Amino acid sequence: MRLTPARKLVLNLFKTKSSLLCAEDIERLLKNESIFLSTIYRALEYFEKENVLGKSTINKTAYYYLIDGKHHHYMICTTCLSRFPIDCKLDSMINKNMKKHNFVPTSHDLTIYGYCENCAKLQNN
Repeated sequence: MRLTPARKLVLNLFKTKSSLLCAEDIERLLKNESIFLSTIYRALEYFEKENVLGKSTINKTAYYYLIDGKHHHYMICTTCLSRFPIDCKLDSMINKNMKKHNFVPTSHDLTIYGYCENCAKLQNN
C-alpha cells in the first residue's frame, strides 16, 4: 500500500476519531493541511478498495470508518452517526448456508439504520 502524504493525513485522522466521517468532515478537520476535497475523495476511494475503510451511505452521503481487521455488523444512528456493533450468531448461519450451496462470497454487509436511544427520545419529543 503506497501512502502519499495526503493519504497519511486522512488515515491518521481515522485512527484518532471513532465516529463516521464524510469527505466534507475530513476537509473541515484537515483545513490547516491545505488538502483539496478531490484529493480526500481519491484517498477515501483508495482506502475503501484496499479494505482499510468501510463505507455506509446515510441520507445520500457516504460516511467512512476504519476497519479494525475483524468483520462486524453494525447498527448506525442516522441522526448522531453513532455506530454500535451487532453481537449475533449470524456469521455461523451464513457460513453454514454458503458451505451447503458451495457458494463463494466476494463480500457482504449488514448494517441496520435507525435511532440510538438518545436520538429516539428526541424524535418522540
